[in-house]
Amino acid sequence: MASAALFVGIFLDIDHIIDFFLFSGERFSISGFTSWCYEGRWERLILIFHSYELYALFGLLVYYNPHPVLLSIFWSVGLHLLLDQIGNRYLIKAFIISPWFYFFTFRAWGGFYKDWMTTPRKLRGR
Repeated sequence: MASAALFVGIFLDIDHIIDFFLFSGERFSISGFTSWCYEGRWERLILIFHSYELYALFGLLVYYNPHPVLLSIFWSVGLHLLLDQIGNRYLIKAFIISPWFYFFTFRAWGGFYKDWMTTPRKLRGR
């Protein structure tokens, strides 16, 4: 159970790498990837696994099949999403991520564009 939770908690972020390849137009390097993410150089993000809707669907699966490994994955993903929701909101100095950011439907509604999902800090007076 612990191994499954650790594996999923870390590798849930694979969707960041997928988005980097889809949208950055840059050659992959660790430094390029991390700066693309943390400097907010991205213009679009899908982040398929960072989704409360997908988490809710997985929750239904766990509810009807409460296997210990599935339960540990469920709690690990939930903790990951919660910590991302709290910790990433003000991570980038140029803008603030919307509180709705971790809802896939919110991102999709705005075409997965940064301008839809963020607010410049100067508008909020921070």
